[in-house]
Amino acid sequence: MDKQTAKVDQLKFLEDIELKVSVSVGTVQKLFGEILKMKEGDVIQLDKHTEDYLDIHINGKTFAIGEMMIVNEKYSVRIIDLA
Repeated sequence: MDKQTAKVDQLKFLEDIELKVSVSVGTVQKLFGEILKMKEGDVIQLDKHTEDYLDIHINGKTFAIGEMMIVNEKYSVRIIDLA
């Protein structure tokens, strides 16, 4: 048994714990006045480009980086590297 398998086996008792996984596509800072003037159809330009990696968080902490994909007509994220 390799080290990785042994680590996973040691943590098996934690398998039923739910964690919040979120993906950050980008951020932007806006003045409150700008937010109040927003209406349906407005576009919010984020700080990342479409080809940039995405930040993957677990319970608010950075866990990995990934890239956007479409799988079965749904947006998905492929993990590229663990943080």
